[in-house]
Amino acid sequence: MVSSSVGTAVGTVAMSAALFGSVLGAGTASAQTGGIRLVGTANDNCTATITLTNYTNTTFYQPDWWFEQENDPAMVNATTIPAVMPPPWREVNGIPWPMARWVGDPPLHSEVAAGVPVWPGAAYNTNGQPDGFVSAATIDLRAADGAPAPNEDGTMTIYFRVRSGPVTADRLPNPQQLVVSGCRSGGGSSSGSAGSASTGSAG
Repeated sequence: MVSSSVGTAVGTVAMSAALFGSVLGAGTASAQTGGIRLVGTANDNCTATITLTNYTNTTFYQPDWWFEQENDPAMVNATTIPAVMPPPWREVNGIPWPMARWVGDPPLHSEVAAGVPVWPGAAYNTNGQPDGFVSAATIDLRAADGAPAPNEDGTMTIYFRVRSGPVTADRLPNPQQLVVSGCRSGGGSSSGSAGSASTGSAG
């Protein structure tokens, strides 16, 4: 299942272990009891900000992303490592299926506040941070390796998800779609890193 929005795409996973994706309008609150929450916001300068809220006590949930032109179901849904993987799909140590680009540099991942017992070491807790720890990174689509030409209306479309992490029920494997505008304007960057350093704060 794919969730899509021109402005904001949101994915959540609750303690009940039901996996789903949904699109919420700007300013809409989303109740959360555990797991992680993933939100994509399209900026008007050909950048996208991906925000990850972590309610668990582990740092091992890490989103990846790819362009619409790279949205190959054989790669997205693979359960093993294929013999051939077109870029940006690649093998990542410890993950038994292909992954695309990480979000930002350094990569965005779930974070844990000081004083919270962290897995591994402590027992895994899907609701270890009831208020959530929020981290975010902004990616410049035009600066990404292999970036396609923008559409005639100046947009690019990307997909993102979380298919890594220790507990299947707390991942967000269903790709979310995000349409990003401003890719034919003077904003953004045409060179350099495909993402900014991530930032984080306790919710």
